Amino acid sequence: MTTRERHDELLSLRQYSPAWRLLGADNAPLIIGFLESAFLSGNVRRLPAHQIRDLLDDHLEAVRAISLEGAYPKTADAYLADWSDARAGWLRRYYPAGTDVAHYEPTSPVETVAAFVRGLGPREFLGTASRILTVRDLLRQIAGGAGVDPDVRLAALKRQRDELDEQIAAVRAGEDVGLDETAVRERYQQALATARELLGDLRQVEENFRALDRDVRLRATTWNGPRGEFLESVFGTTTEIGDSDQGRSWAAFWAHLLAPKDQAELDELLTVLADIPALSGDSGAIGTVLKTDLFVAAEAAQRTVASLSSQLRRFLDEQTWAEGRLIHASIRNTLTLALAARDQLLKAPGADITSLRADISLPLERPLYTPRAAAELHTVVELPSDTEELDDLEDLLEVTSVDLDHLRNRIHEVVARRAGNATLRQVVDTHPIADGLAELVGYLRIAETEPGTYIDPGHTEQVSWDTDPGATRRATVPLVVFGEADDAEEDEPVTTVRPGGGDS
Repeated sequence: MTTRERHDELLSLRQYSPAWRLLGADNAPLIIGFLESAFLSGNVRRLPAHQIRDLLDDHLEAVRAISLEGAYPKTADAYLADWSDARAGWLRRYYPAGTDVAHYEPTSPVETVAAFVRGLGPREFLGTASRILTVRDLLRQIAGGAGVDPDVRLAALKRQRDELDEQIAAVRAGEDVGLDETAVRERYQQALATARELLGDLRQVEENFRALDRDVRLRATTWNGPRGEFLESVFGTTTEIGDSDQGRSWAAFWAHLLAPKDQAELDELLTVLADIPALSGDSGAIGTVLKTDLFVAAEAAQRTVASLSSQLRRFLDEQTWAEGRLIHASIRNTLTLALAARDQLLKAPGADITSLRADISLPLERPLYTPRAAAELHTVVELPSDTEELDDLEDLLEVTSVDLDHLRNRIHEVVARRAGNATLRQVVDTHPIADGLAELVGYLRIAETEPGTYIDPGHTEQVSWDTDPGATRRATVPLVVFGEADDAEEDEPVTTVRPGGGDS
């Protein structure tokens, strides 16, 4: 690439790259700090509008307290609208299937900028030794697995075998004392950084599939030839994507992620790491990334691919094609001009004057209203027939009131962190029960009224909590799976009677 070509490429990036715009934004510290804390740090893939609004309100209150007077004057809704605008490209705003609540998720450029900013700070420890060994091992894998000359491949493999034999002999003879503490920490930090980079890569994979979907829809809208030729070009493109370097790497990634042998080896390695004194309890971080966060991110990418494939099949369905021909003929010219002008938007005079741009919200962008099925929870407390015995127990009973809105917020938080669903036991494990049986009844009350919640009476799970005297109570309840849904209507607090000092 010549100097002029590189210069033109950099100019184009400065004008069109969302990552570059984010680095140059006036509110870059606010944007990067909030999106990193709300999404990236906890590997949260998406958040409903009401939840991200509350988080941003809290974040704004905190930063305004330490900033100059008048800093960050806009509301949370205004900032979210700016960040999800096509001119910015830092947040993606959309409506998941089956809900009319808007959701937000960060785009891949946000991951890139956050990683870049983290690298700008001072780094006290740089793992240079582990990196050069990683480069050497990668080159060995290339030479031993892709060399053209079989003799060269055999020589590379023999060198690796000889080194392993020497290490085995040294260990048996007691001459090899293993890695020192510095080498252990160095390699662990590099492995953890690489694992975290995978989370950002998976978000970029999602965006690449969305770009493919948009390209197919664009060609379908402007296609004038026979439908057979169009389908042949579409399926030819998807085949090329699967056979490309990225497609093959994605397939290999899934194979390693789901292979029982690899998972068993990973469990064994994590068990060994937990017993290494040099890591002093820090080894759990990479286990969380590899065993939890990576699966959540990969599952989100797979759901995106499946959703786009389903939408594309419906879009190309014979009946849909026939019914849409008349509509396509009417709007083809308008849509073609709009798509052609999309990339020229930032070049238009006055494009940087936001006051001249109208915010248009089309009614048909939102799904139709879905009425909720009313459900009531009837709790009947049977009193003993022996009134004298009841009088003796009156001083042992107390009334506990539980705030259902508080419990619902806990459910929404755990569901969002677990990429869309969580069981009752997972919610209780994250937020231990403090009010005993009354709180458990509150969760069951929400389960019967909350849309998107599934109760399986054929399966059960155990929920436990600690009481004041130190005893542990356990309850066997039907399997309850909470899912993402609209904001639920306010319920009356659950009131239950329980023996003082403990639960039953």
